[in-house]
Amino acid sequence: MSKLNKMITSIKEKGLIKTIKWLYETLIFRIKMIKRTSLDFTKIENTKDENTYSYPKILPNVFIVASIPYYDIGGGQRCSQLAKTFNKMGYNVIYLYGYKSSESKKFYLYGYKSSESKKFNLEMPLSSHMFINDKTILEVRNIVKNNDLFIFEAPSLRFKDILNIAISNKCKIVYENIDNWETSLGNDVFNESMLISLLKNSDLLVGTAKPLVEQLNTYLEKYNIENKLAVYLPNAVDEELFCGLKELPKPKDMITGEKTFLYYGSLWGSWFDWDLIKKLALHNENYSINIIGDYKNLTELISTLPKNIHFLGLKKQIELPNYLKYTDYSLIPFKTGEIGDFVSPLKIFEYISMYTKVLSTTLPDIKGYPNLYCGNTSEEWINIVEKNYEVNKFDADNFIDNNSWHSRVTEIINNIYKEKNNSILSDKLSIIILNYNRIFKSLNSLIKYNELYNYELIVVDNGSTDGSYEILKEKYSDKVKIIQNTKNGCSSGRNLGVTLSTKEYIMFLDSDQWVTNKYWLEPYENILKTDKIVGLIGWAAGFFNKEGYAYHVVDSFPHKYMPANKLGRKDISYLGSGGMLLTRKLFDQIEGFDEKYDPTCYEDTDLSLKVRNVNKEIVYCPYLGIIHLPHQTTDGGLLDHNSLFIEKREYFKNKWTKQNESLLKKHIK
Repeated sequence: MSKLNKMITSIKEKGLIKTIKWLYETLIFRIKMIKRTSLDFTKIENTKDENTYSYPKILPNVFIVASIPYYDIGGGQRCSQLAKTFNKMGYNVIYLYGYKSSESKKFYLYGYKSSESKKFNLEMPLSSHMFINDKTILEVRNIVKNNDLFIFEAPSLRFKDILNIAISNKCKIVYENIDNWETSLGNDVFNESMLISLLKNSDLLVGTAKPLVEQLNTYLEKYNIENKLAVYLPNAVDEELFCGLKELPKPKDMITGEKTFLYYGSLWGSWFDWDLIKKLALHNENYSINIIGDYKNLTELISTLPKNIHFLGLKKQIELPNYLKYTDYSLIPFKTGEIGDFVSPLKIFEYISMYTKVLSTTLPDIKGYPNLYCGNTSEEWINIVEKNYEVNKFDADNFIDNNSWHSRVTEIINNIYKEKNNSILSDKLSIIILNYNRIFKSLNSLIKYNELYNYELIVVDNGSTDGSYEILKEKYSDKVKIIQNTKNGCSSGRNLGVTLSTKEYIMFLDSDQWVTNKYWLEPYENILKTDKIVGLIGWAAGFFNKEGYAYHVVDSFPHKYMPANKLGRKDISYLGSGGMLLTRKLFDQIEGFDEKYDPTCYEDTDLSLKVRNVNKEIVYCPYLGIIHLPHQTTDGGLLDHNSLFIEKREYFKNKWTKQNESLLKKHIK
């Protein structure tokens, strides 16, 4: 329904005066929300003893030993993604790099224009970022402990002292072979003695492409290193950023055509096939080829290319999904040979995750990928494009489930560390999922990553219109308890789900949330083990403003994480419902969710205060293994949601002003 039609309907149902009032309140609300997006948790001062709220860290430190800085937009992405993912899973990451990037002063992976230390800490609050020098080596010696994990990217002599520290402290060591260093790529970083030392002392050897695995195994044979074999762990995708389910606006500088093509990444390498790109453009002048990247002699290059090839310059990584959203074919125009045959292009995982078709040359490592079409000549490429293939989203989702950075980190952990068996939640947890049309990615992930906890799954369908309830009954009834909510409300739906629960603990999730690894409940476990009076745990932490209204939730601002001293804190105002965990006993004691908040808004805020009202604590827990697409589980547009928000916040304020005003005021920040 268009905004005009909604307004006409509102006038008919509510009258002109009430409609004008509604529009005015909605406008004020949107203005306030725009202002609030600039808020940064680092500016919210903690008035209590910060040590009280430190996150219970029982995990080893992770040292990422890379060639170039974390934020480098070129060859450093694998190390960057591993660092970010380890951090999200609760590990303290120390990122060490040996070579300063020429681009470091101009471009950042997420576009922060600040000092590198500040930028890094904003994105990864538990971590540090250091250039390798004498001072750094001393710092590493002071913080390293037995059983810490070191991941080395290259056989560079600059890493020798770091490797010796890892060996002397009996740490776990991983060597990742990410490129064929015996080519021109390894001019500065390849050292044979360092390579031999890494091979001998590593607990895990990783090849990021199948030819690189073969190369590692050849090295082992050459240097007479026995009882070791390399494993294959290719690149992957940040599925939270590159998510094809997201609705994204089209970039203003993107030029679409009869068919739209996109390439982003390095343009200067000898392996880049400009001739292939040129012939594709010449085939049809109505094709549009957008290229994102930097090229030294760009003006000269443009003069030799067709007019339907458009150079868009460098972009922040966070901007790339918007371009992919409006792309028919994403391109990998790499020449085959001693460099091209040894690569596992990181971008192909991002391409697939955004539901584009991929047009590539025939690279050994990417055969069999979904929605991938390969050819080495312009004739083969043109033939593929003219066949008008459809994107298979189901195959893409299954592929990404097994090729996310979370899955890569999980595989490294599984190869290095043994499982823990002292779980509090195992066989004692019911997970209640509120569904509106988007259930299957969420449900499949929960089923897939249930080996450590054996939790009970309950799905409450909230009036889905996509046939998901019928599919659930047909295909999932043996794995999941399923029930329909006739009231179509968040509070009533969650209360209904609890009636089916048979376990001691209850967790609430929405169908726009999915888990990414089997350790995703570990942060909850850590808090339960260390805090005996905790009542409610969750990752969507919020605060009240001076008027007593909820105003800031962590997961609504994904690039502004809470700083380290806020992890595990108890003085937050409230928790959002997605990811809430509490006991069934406490839920019954406080009489669950107040159904007067149906269909949505403020029901989770209200529940948080009810928990506090019985002298139980609420605790912020980072969502270390959960991805969330906010506000996808209820029907209605933005204006409808804002109108509900205004209505329910007034009910909330009036209720708690009468019931326990002092409790409300106590948690205003």
